[in-house]
Amino acid sequence: MIARLTAPAALVSTLVIGVACGSSGEGGREVPITQSQAGCSPKTVEATAGEKLNLVVKNESGKEPYEVEGEGGTKLEEVVVPEGKTREVGFDVPDEPGTYEIKCYVPGDIETTIEITVKAAGATQAPYQSLVRRRLT
Repeated sequence: MIARLTAPAALVSTLVIGVACGSSGEGGREVPITQSQAGCSPKTVEATAGEKLNLVVKNESGKEPYEVEGEGGTKLEEVVVPEGKTREVGFDVPDEPGTYEIKCYVPGDIETTIEITVKAAGATQAPYQSLVRRRLT
């Protein structure tokens, strides 16, 4: 009887741990961001309006703390990333096309900006493709 209960109990424990450890950006497209002595990279990220991003921010700068936060109206709460650590944060891309900024910095020291370029949902390059076809024929 004990052997029969052990396997289901282990499964339940695993499920509870998995749910408890989920990140806020879960389900979004992963965007790795590296914090270094030269600032943050990448400098630009392309996204689609309404897309969910999972920003995976790694501090390789040798400095503490390194921070990321929305700037100029971009809605991203400040996230502190200790030296040698990685933090994940969910970011809901705005519904309006445009350029949005995330400040990446060490207070009083390194400061860079990551630009998120947002395209309208469903936007394609069809107009450009038709121009190319016309020129080739």
